[in-house]
This record gives sequence, C-alpha cells and structure tokens, in this order.
Amino acid sequence: MATRIRAISKPQLQMSTQGDSLQALLGELVGQAPSTDDQAPAGASGDVRIERLILHHLDNHADRMELVDEIAQLDERSSVFFISHILAAARRAEWFARFSEPACEAAVLCRRLISTGSAAAHDSQGIAPDDFTDDFVVASQALARRLFALMRRNLSIAPGDFVAIVYTADGRPQRHIALLKLDLDQERLIRTFEHEGGHTRVRITTAGNLLPETIKLQKCALLTVGEHASDFAITLLDYQAGPRSEGVAQFFYRDFLMATLTPSARRFTRLFLADCDTWLANVGNELTPADILRFYRARREALVGETVDVALFATLALPNHQHLQESLRNALLSRPSDVGWGSILPVDRAVADPVIQMVTLELDGKAILKMDAKLFETLVRVADQRTGENTFHIEIETLTLREVTR
Repeated sequence: MATRIRAISKPQLQMSTQGDSLQALLGELVGQAPSTDDQAPAGASGDVRIERLILHHLDNHADRMELVDEIAQLDERSSVFFISHILAAARRAEWFARFSEPACEAAVLCRRLISTGSAAAHDSQGIAPDDFTDDFVVASQALARRLFALMRRNLSIAPGDFVAIVYTADGRPQRHIALLKLDLDQERLIRTFEHEGGHTRVRITTAGNLLPETIKLQKCALLTVGEHASDFAITLLDYQAGPRSEGVAQFFYRDFLMATLTPSARRFTRLFLADCDTWLANVGNELTPADILRFYRARREALVGETVDVALFATLALPNHQHLQESLRNALLSRPSDVGWGSILPVDRAVADPVIQMVTLELDGKAILKMDAKLFETLVRVADQRTGENTFHIEIETLTLREVTR
C-alpha cells in the first residue's frame, strides 16, 4: 500500500469529494510550505508518500491496549488524514532533538521500523531476518507499550491512538518515520478493530465529507536518519505542552523517545518576539511614544539578518535608557540552559519576514493599524510625548477613506 498526495496551494481549493480536490485541501488544512531551510523536516514541501502505517489504541484510563498485528490498509481519504498530520508537524514544529544514546531502546526500535525491505540492514543491526513486515509490526508494538507504560503513570494524559508511519518525501527513496499520538476523533476517523485467530487488525476509514482536523494531533515526532546511520534527526510538535514545559511534554520526548531537545530557528524567533512584547508591556510606562517606536524599528532591523545579537539589539533598541538595557537582555536570555538558548539567536525567515514587512499596531476599541513598514514613517506621525491624559496622539495622512464591508 502506497498512497501519494501532493499539497496544492490555497487558490486552487475546491470543495468536492473527488481525489484531486482532497489533494488541494491539504494546503489549506496545514498551512503553506515554509521557506527553504536546511533544518526543514522531510515532507515540509508537501510531497509525502506513506509506505506503511499501523495504529494501536492506548486507553490508560481503562487500563487497556489494542495492539494491532497487521499493517493498516488505507483508502485515499484516510491517507489524506494521516498525511495532513505529517505535513502539519513538518511545517509547524519548533523543536529538534537527538536520541540521548544512539543505542537506547527507542532508537533501536525506530531503526527496526525503517529496516524493513533490506536484509543488509537487518544483518548490520543484528536483527533476525524474520518477515520484514512482522518486524515493523513488532517494533511498533514495542513503542506502543513504552508509551502506554508512561500514560498509565499519569492519568492526566488523555487516552488516544498511537500511530507509527514509514514514509518517503520529496521524490527521494530515503525512508522517514512519523510517530503520532492522536486524540480520539470519532467524528472523522473511524477505526474498527477485528479479532480473529489470536490476531488483531484495524480497518481505518474517514467519515463522509468531514475533513482532517490537525488540531486533534496531540504529539508528533518526525525522524530522519542523520549523517551517521546510527543517529536520527528528530523534529517534535506538541499542541498540548503545558505553560511550564519547554514546548514539548517531557514524558514524550525525554521518557518515551529518550531524547534531548534543541529548539529550531522558528522557535527562537517566536520566543524572541514574544519576550520582547512581554518585557515592553511591563516597562512601557517608562518609555515615551518615540522610545517605543524606536524599539519596534530596532527589532525589525535586527530580524533582517540571519541571527540576532541580543546584547547589540538591547543597546540599539534603548539608546536613551541604559538602565533598561540590562533588563531587556536578561528578559531575552532567561531560558533553560538545556535548550541551547544563547546570546546569538538564529532567525527563521517565515516568522520574521511578516514582522519586517508590515507594521501592525493595536489601538483602543480593537482598532488595528496595519501598513507597509516602508510607508509607515511617511504616512503616520506619532507625537513624541503622551498627552495630558497619558494617551498617544497619532496623525495619519491618507487619500483613501472607506469602510471595509468584506
């Protein structure tokens, strides 16, 4: 079984149940492909081919597992369902990781998942030359047991499905792995478990015209063999990470995968923007309108390059407030040491470019002022000081004045 779907851009969307329309819908579901990035996970371009997939059900609340013994058979719509989750992870994930030890149990099991079809790979890894398909199934079951054991210890973790996928991407033969933890999505994904002769199989279909909903994806790890065959580059996405976590639940990356984290340039850039905003919200009353606009201008200029030097940015953003520069530096550098947060931050173009190109200001009454950054200082004048009522005085010159009705 091998189903290939290529995501098509949003302008080509058509609502229909035909196969071509399903392909076109993927771009809308998961967002457009990111700009070229050496760290971009395989398949981010939208060209994904599922080679084999298996789904196991893990219900830690009822203390019950449904471990499947056969590779799942997918129709076109169910293939779209799972491919949409791979694309969502590839395009939205903000964390990279490596196995703590190349010989750890999780790494060995992942190598077994993609060793199918290659006797040489079995010999080199010391895997008995059993049926290749059975080896994939057995490895996926062992991973499911690992995850279930962790879920049983913490009933705050929601029951769901564990899915192991081997896929190829971008027209290349190299195999990659997707490990998904899914919320139960009974409205869209229909899973029927069948028991016969001591074996369990699962039939997977999707309901009618209901589209995949990638928000149901709880956690995903995409794995690609690294420069050394014994290592994997891991990309992680976690929609349910708590506010105190690094961005991925520890039980998933540290305990289940036995991996250590390194955030991506995308993660660094988003944290830089968010931390700037948080810091400015706390000290804004000490700054004049001119100071605030200078801060935003310095931030846009800092994001033009491939990296941001935090110390230099703090100096350029607050030239008239040396006593606040150290406070800003500390706010931008106060990240856990184990996630590689340094004084030089990589910049992700897909996140930074919209901020550089457009000025977007939130005003009272939910008003939003948004315009090309190159025109902002020509068309908008903000008084250097606040008024007597502590408000900002803004003047805008425009040849156009119309109410937007759509």
